[in-house]
Amino acid sequence: MTAYDLAHIVTHYVNQKGDSVSHKKLQKLLYYVEAWHLVHMGGPILDEEFEAWVHGPVIPSLYQSLKQYGFNDLNVIHDVEGGNIDKLIDDIIKNNDLSEDQQDLIEQVLDKYGIKTSFALEMMTHQEAPWVEARGGIPPHQNCNTIISKERMKQFYSSLIDG
Repeated sequence: MTAYDLAHIVTHYVNQKGDSVSHKKLQKLLYYVEAWHLVHMGGPILDEEFEAWVHGPVIPSLYQSLKQYGFNDLNVIHDVEGGNIDKLIDDIIKNNDLSEDQQDLIEQVLDKYGIKTSFALEMMTHQEAPWVEARGGIPPHQNCNTIISKERMKQFYSSLIDG
């Protein structure tokens, strides 16, 4: 699944809960969906990699698609030509063969993390081993485009439930 497809699902779900999503928050929500999917489903849901950027994990292709929105809330992902967001979401789910278990997992992750601010999510990732290790000692305010290992993500987030 592409980050852009998952972004539609995430943004729509969080919006339905009455909250908004900035680009920065969206990137972190996708990261946590990927992390917990790795743990509970055994493999990735996304076919793209996260990099350890200054503000936390980022998928560069999604960043390029949405960078013009800066830190503002994203309406572009929620707004659909013809206005039928529910059909778009259903089509994304169908085209990506998402199982009920995968859909439930996405919703559980969003129920837990979607209520947090983008800053809170950024600070969380800055204290977690996958982002910290990918940065390799580069100070938090300096640019870095090192890929965050999905295997390391799986190990780290699994350890949070194994203990």
